Amino acid sequence: MKALIGYRIPFSGLKLGTHHFTFEIDEEFFQHFEGSLISKSNLTVRLDFDKRSTMFVLDFVFNGTIQTVCDRCIEEVDLAIDGKHQFIIKIQDDPGEDVEVIYINSTETGLDVESFVYEAVHLNIPLKKACKLNEDELPSCGFNTEAYFQDAEEEITEEVIESDIWSALKDIKIDE
Repeated sequence: MKALIGYRIPFSGLKLGTHHFTFEIDEEFFQHFEGSLISKSNLTVRLDFDKRSTMFVLDFVFNGTIQTVCDRCIEEVDLAIDGKHQFIIKIQDDPGEDVEVIYINSTETGLDVESFVYEAVHLNIPLKKACKLNEDELPSCGFNTEAYFQDAEEEITEEVIESDIWSALKDIKIDE
């Protein structure tokens, strides 16, 4: 993936302490990532970048809406999303074995944060992505799951009855 412009933080020029960055995330951002669950978005991401002598603590806070596919009707649905996520980055030439920490080389002078933003947002997508339910407990998109499966079952049953394979099997007799 090619680095996105505007998401690189040149930490070598920053003083120790917390620095604040804000990013506006739209559909163009997610088009840079293959296989993204998000097609469009209107998100505001705030990054509190805490620079310490040998490490960084990145606190992301985001809110807005994303557009993704509904699990029920497979139509595009807008979901409100808000959350926070923290990443710990240590400056160390030989990476440690801690899976909770990201290690970067001491020769680095900047940090690309687009992959952190992408990961933080995707980790906060609800497991069940669906249209809102109306007062009849049906999706607001009008998709009726029960009717859909009933129609599909009738089609399958008709195909099975019309199939010559089943009529040939009726003539087989098994001796016990």
